[in-house]
Amino acid sequence: MEKKKMPSIRMIGLDLDGTLFDSQKQLTARTRAALEEAIARGVTVVPATGRPLRGLPQVLREIPGIRYAVMTNGAGVYDLESGACIYHSCMDRDAAAELLARTRHLRAVQGAFVGAWGYMEPMDSTMIGELPLVEAMKEYLRSSRKIVESLPSFLRGCAEGPQKVVLMFLPDNGGGDRAEAERILQEYPQFAYVSGGVANFEIMGSGVGKGKALLALGAQLGIEPEEIMAVGDSENDLDMVLRAGLGVAMANAEEIVKRHADAITASNDEDGVARAIETYVFRQ
Repeated sequence: MEKKKMPSIRMIGLDLDGTLFDSQKQLTARTRAALEEAIARGVTVVPATGRPLRGLPQVLREIPGIRYAVMTNGAGVYDLESGACIYHSCMDRDAAAELLARTRHLRAVQGAFVGAWGYMEPMDSTMIGELPLVEAMKEYLRSSRKIVESLPSFLRGCAEGPQKVVLMFLPDNGGGDRAEAERILQEYPQFAYVSGGVANFEIMGSGVGKGKALLALGAQLGIEPEEIMAVGDSENDLDMVLRAGLGVAMANAEEIVKRHADAITASNDEDGVARAIETYVFRQ
């Protein structure tokens, strides 16, 4: 990778699936060592994921010094020490409930993230096994979701709207379900949606993104945008790759992320995050 001249990196925003974790959803020894060394040098390491807080892997909670996390694609930022949500941007509750009702007929696992948890209906839980995901991801879905009888009814009874709604499409050779969902989504300009690296739509309020949240956290900590490095692989990482002072794409990243990144590191199965930290943080 060609090193970009820039101020010292003081914060690192890291996507999880397809980026920090390898294809088996494991954190390798080399990557963990790089995170720990960066923290020891005073760098703020921030997981930045589409998962709800309940889905933040324990292996990251166990690393001393990881205090903050950007969750649900930037709709919530949490202080892991206190559990407090220090920044959030929720969807309109009633519109989100209506959207879920209108897409219920599609062959898709639905979910809504409210606070620290994800929620789904019983039928969604039974369909998880049909998703084209590795077993570790299926287990994450099961462990981070609570079951409610009706998602629309549940949302209408909540005090605030969801941080995110997700549609995870079951295999559909013609792509008809995805196309129908996209058509319906066009009727909700107050929402924006991206793909999280799998056959899904991750739907948030318009303007929400990992990058916006990461910069908001940086502002609270006195860290400038040019002092932030962000690393990702999927469309839902593009916001932080674009906004950070140094945006790094994984070798396994989607082409749109690679095109807009300042640099490309190795793949998630080749310790790409560790290599990026070694190059842009330890050798700066």
